[in-house]
Amino acid sequence: MKGPHMDTKKNAPAMLKNTASACTSDPTTSRAPIVAEPGDSLKLSPRQARVLAVLRPGGWVSREQIDREAGSSNGPDVIARLRVKLGHDAIDCERQPAIDRDGKPCLPGAYRLTDAGRERLRQLEGRPAA
Repeated sequence: MKGPHMDTKKNAPAMLKNTASACTSDPTTSRAPIVAEPGDSLKLSPRQARVLAVLRPGGWVSREQIDREAGSSNGPDVIARLRVKLGHDAIDCERQPAIDRDGKPCLPGAYRLTDAGRERLRQLEGRPAA
């Protein structure tokens, strides 16, 4: 059996159009995040802590680097769980068109900690404003 998504050559442009939203969630279909409040302790898994350490310095971090640092191949899931803890606006995602090693178009993602995310972390860690 071959589904419509299996013929990548024929459906590549449509697949690329549909994956642009993979970096964001639809607030009408997802549960509201439970964002930690100042004074709460931020409980992170070891994977989440490693990914957050890579995001802290700033700049865009590729999904591949997130996977390497997390020690797994589920970087987007780790990012999603961090967004639940820090707020959806805490981590940005950007998809940029690229060509993979097979010469096929793809949209690899990159992530960065936003100013709102940095501020929320500062508050949760009890550090004074810069």
